Amino acid sequence: MRTLRLRDCGSEEGHSGEVISCAYSGDGVFVLSGGWDGCLRLWLSSSGQPVSYLQAASKPLSACAFSADGTAWISGSMEGELSWWDALSHQRKQSFLAHIRPISAIQFSPDGRYLATASWDRKLLLSRIGDEQRGQSLGGHLDIVAGCRWSADSRQLLSWSHDGTLRLWDVESAREITLVGRHSDRVASACLTRDGKWAVSGSRDGKVKLWDLGCPAEARSMQLKGEVIGCWLLGNGDAVLTVTADGWIRVWSLPSFEMQTELASGVRPLCGDVSPSGSEVVLGSETGRLHFVAIEMPEESVLPVTATPKFKPRSGVITRFLGKQKIERAYQYTCPACGHVQEIPNVPGDAIPCTECRRLLRVRLDTPQLQTH
Repeated sequence: MRTLRLRDCGSEEGHSGEVISCAYSGDGVFVLSGGWDGCLRLWLSSSGQPVSYLQAASKPLSACAFSADGTAWISGSMEGELSWWDALSHQRKQSFLAHIRPISAIQFSPDGRYLATASWDRKLLLSRIGDEQRGQSLGGHLDIVAGCRWSADSRQLLSWSHDGTLRLWDVESAREITLVGRHSDRVASACLTRDGKWAVSGSRDGKVKLWDLGCPAEARSMQLKGEVIGCWLLGNGDAVLTVTADGWIRVWSLPSFEMQTELASGVRPLCGDVSPSGSEVVLGSETGRLHFVAIEMPEESVLPVTATPKFKPRSGVITRFLGKQKIERAYQYTCPACGHVQEIPNVPGDAIPCTECRRLLRVRLDTPQLQTH
């Protein structure tokens, strides 16, 4: 059974206004936030401390994200402008008008091939990485498209809107597959299970619904007191985390909707995101700060696994030109649950999910023992 714990980050720094959007990096090490002050801010997730910032616009930012490879920050503006910034130099790499109204969400596909943006102009824009300015517009919603989420195989895209509907799209053909279902109020958040069988959505009136995508049809629903601002899947899809505007964070079992745990954070959140490992959630507040909540699992439910160092030559144009070869270190382990072999750049301090079966693993380094005689 998971438990929730509010972490004391100890930082009073932040945006000089509301935090509108926040997102984890692919490795979960950093969080990027976009604010009413037009700034992009980078935070270290382990400590919650600010690392750097960039004044991306003179007006508020409505969305932000890391690029799929982590080398760029992406900002979406209230004017519909999508901008790419070099993560190290903070120089603008490209910028173009993606929508005619504010961008509400920026989502990269899991396979790193596509970018999807949702907007107040009632449309989604679907484009291939490297050719972002020639995207395909997806129309069908009758009001603001509040967000979108990719399927695990990157073949489908789920979108939700203030018109109360959820729609599922085929990425290859850029066509709508089905109208998943309706709420009686604005849909504010949604997510998909990894196996593609279920979707969970939350609306402004506090209603949370479970959708059977095989039909599609509403399978179950529950009523919460506050507006649902976030829904995220945890682990292998056995649970969903919801955040409401009154600061309550809850974890529910799927598909039963039985509550596992809850926490009154005391935060008035406007946005949030769950780390790739599912071990924490970050909330952006109206005070301009980020707040981190640890999602902890009993130690007995986490499988220990040993990683071994692996050394390999670093490839690159400069090293080939100079004729010098540098060696970089990585770590390799085998999931004891499914046998999947995974390589990681460093040994994480927290438990992480297997990329194949999503079982939580506690990775330890294989340290050679000194021989004594």
